[in-house]
Amino acid sequence: LATAYSQAVKYTSRITKNEEATKTAERLLFEWMGRFLDPFGVSSSWSDDDDEKDAITTDSEALYLNRKRMVRTFHNVVRKLAPSGEEEESSLESKPAVSSKPSSVGEDVDPLPKIRIPPPSSKDYINLLRAYSISKAKRKGQQCEVLMRNMMQLAKKVAFYYDENDEEWKNDRAFDVGMESVTIGEGKETEMWRLWVNESVPNSKVFALAIKCHAGTTHNEALERIVLLNQIHDAFAESSQSHIPGMFKDDPYVLFHSIKSLKNLLKREQWDKGHQWLYKLHNFVTSPDNANYFQEKEEGGSDGGSGWEATQPTELEGSDATTTSSPSGPPSVSSQTIDVTSAYTTFIRLLARLRGKSGAAADAFDVLNRMHRVQDVFANGLAKPRSETPPAVETSENVVSEEVSGINKSIAYVDIRSNAYNLVLGLYRDSNKVNDGTNAIGLLQRMVDAGNQAPEERKGVPLPTEQSFEYTIMSLANMSNAEKAIQEAGRLIQLMQDQSDLQTSVSVYNAYITVCNRQLHGKSQLHDKALEILDEMTERGKTNPKASPDPETLALVMKACSLSEHDDHARVIATASRLFSSLEEREPSETSASALTDRAYYYMMKCVDAHHATDEIDDPSGKKDRIEELFSEACQRGLCSASVLEMFRKSVSEEEYTMTVGKGRLADKWIANIKGPRALYTDGSRGGAGKHARRKGKSTSDWAKKKKEVDDRRGQQRKDKKAKKFFKKKMNVAN
Repeated sequence: LATAYSQAVKYTSRITKNEEATKTAERLLFEWMGRFLDPFGVSSSWSDDDDEKDAITTDSEALYLNRKRMVRTFHNVVRKLAPSGEEEESSLESKPAVSSKPSSVGEDVDPLPKIRIPPPSSKDYINLLRAYSISKAKRKGQQCEVLMRNMMQLAKKVAFYYDENDEEWKNDRAFDVGMESVTIGEGKETEMWRLWVNESVPNSKVFALAIKCHAGTTHNEALERIVLLNQIHDAFAESSQSHIPGMFKDDPYVLFHSIKSLKNLLKREQWDKGHQWLYKLHNFVTSPDNANYFQEKEEGGSDGGSGWEATQPTELEGSDATTTSSPSGPPSVSSQTIDVTSAYTTFIRLLARLRGKSGAAADAFDVLNRMHRVQDVFANGLAKPRSETPPAVETSENVVSEEVSGINKSIAYVDIRSNAYNLVLGLYRDSNKVNDGTNAIGLLQRMVDAGNQAPEERKGVPLPTEQSFEYTIMSLANMSNAEKAIQEAGRLIQLMQDQSDLQTSVSVYNAYITVCNRQLHGKSQLHDKALEILDEMTERGKTNPKASPDPETLALVMKACSLSEHDDHARVIATASRLFSSLEEREPSETSASALTDRAYYYMMKCVDAHHATDEIDDPSGKKDRIEELFSEACQRGLCSASVLEMFRKSVSEEEYTMTVGKGRLADKWIANIKGPRALYTDGSRGGAGKHARRKGKSTSDWAKKKKEVDDRRGQQRKDKKAKKFFKKKMNVAN
């Protein structure tokens, strides 16, 4: 029957994305636990009564785990698992009332409960927990906590029922199933009930799956529960690592899923916990003391420990671990590694969201170096601590044993990809520190040097991508030496052209122009430099279409024209007009916005404002008319951004501005295709106090009248409340 339950739970839980199947597996497992605990007099329904405190609950909304209760119960169970003579006197628990000893000889008593079916094994629990982790069920994290609570209650009931210190009870239970002797490990014998307890106590893998379930939910208390589960796990591991198999302090699976549950490092709690968990994970997977992590797990787990035919071994947590067997080595030795790549890259990605925050780039670079440390350990192996008592005589058996134990020397694997490097380079790009440009060049050079080496000699360093060069060039915009920054940008462009597996792309050239706009702002040579880069792109585009100028390129060159203080204003305005006309020619209609952008209109208006003739001889009103014309076209194409609106406002009088755009909210069609900063109201703002959807041609539905009534009513309420406090104070003084 136990085997049937085990197989039913196993195969039912494998039906993915089916909430009903997961509930069925849960029901079968709780029914199995109820059958086992029935002889002990344990109820199978939740109750708040003291008599039912050991009950098995099936209600996922009944409770959360209580840290103090779980730790206290766990300590009591561990005392029972300690070797005979080491067990401490427990003052918190007493023997079950269902099997009290006879008070006198010959007194009739109820027979002691007999175990008819073994309890579930740890693999059965993990099958259900894994089904929780991949399901879309609501409150699945709390369901895991309910299961863990039931596992702990089962372990406590078994541990306190089999009390070896009482000889009379031990003799009465001599023929119970739980008193059978089984062989474990290296010929060691123990009682069956001890294995039942070991299988029922939540180990590190159970905690990891429960944390994974919480991490996959949007519950507002998810992180709080994950922190509590970590605290309970740490308390369990500190007191039971030698007694409970599969329990490890700072277990990598627990920390792995804890890190992946983080969402926002701007919150102080997540920042502290993230650094703490990553530090523990890194220390565990790179410490020689943990070289036998997987061997200890295999020795601790017992396939037949629960008294029936073992189920097939379950896999590790999906893609989080890789298991490979050594074809040439002994069959009992396997090489297993945990793929911790996503834990490290998740943390780097969270740091990448803190763009512009001081220290974020340095922290991400430190995490990247830790990834290389893990990769180095994987390649070279961990140094296993030598035994304090070496063999007296070196024999061939000792040599073979040393070779066998040295096969599995690394427990973690990391796949360092280009996206991890690019995230760090992106932080250097957005940093305001002067030296981060140099740091970005060094990081990119590491990737370039790796491309010149054989794959086995790269030490995990990935090859550069187009994005790598783009971010590195953009980081040069913060350098204090403008001349050096421009030279380095040109050198990186040439370096990218020398790469056999890469082609120069338009995004890299756009980054080059952006650096020139930042470093040569307000200088006359900016105009000529931007045109030089544009000509180079046009020439390269004849053989490499990916390097041809795009609308963004033309907009950036127009920006260079507006920022350049060139003496030949006619030449500058002619260049900008030519580029703007080429963008207009790409548009299929007068209202489309496929090539033209709000930035192009803004830069063209700014260029007209800076370089158009303003003296009376040429055209006194030409600049104003041109800006009004550009603004009208931008509104018609849905490109009236905040910058375009502000540029127009500076060029006309306040009366003309009000007559053109009105007061209140901008028309929706004016802002339909904006990609830059957006303004919703005619004053250039996005909203705020006193902003309403009032504009010409829009029904108001008497909103102004209703709003005034509401404001008057609230004002009167505040006055009445203030008067009431005043008179109450006066009355108190009079009394």
